[in-house]
Amino acid sequence: MVTLHLLRHAKSSWDGDEPDHQRPLSRRGERAAAAMAVYFRQFGIAPSLILCSDARRTRDTLAAMRTGLPDDATVTLTRALYEVGASEILQTLNQTPETHRSVMVIGHNPGLEDLVLSLVGDPVGAKFATGALATLESDTGWADLGPRAARLVRFVTPKELV
Repeated sequence: MVTLHLLRHAKSSWDGDEPDHQRPLSRRGERAAAAMAVYFRQFGIAPSLILCSDARRTRDTLAAMRTGLPDDATVTLTRALYEVGASEILQTLNQTPETHRSVMVIGHNPGLEDLVLSLVGDPVGAKFATGALATLESDTGWADLGPRAARLVRFVTPKELV
């Protein structure tokens, strides 16, 4: 069995004139990420691999949540998760070594929400808001992960925590 945590980046700021890839988190996003870090610790969310888009808002989200995640988790920053759809995210996951039984992807919508829909066959039942976490489990390995091969076991938004 594998566990997949899909985390949408926390709320970003539109105040500056930075290009999209360089937008930082807003204050609200920083608070939400800190609340999610506490949630991770409380519920034992402990991925051994974290795949993170290389956009600034995803990197900032990871940094703000790092205290809630295992110190020994392998972190991979990649452009392959920026502005991509569900199929590209799934291709990345399909290449994940089977030694990692729990993986977190920190990325963007609509790709993450579409991936949940594909893997589970149903929407999460709520808006996949910024900072939201969907946790899925699958009896397959990463290489065989595909449509309707997972089940949704948790969906939480920062708004529920603050």
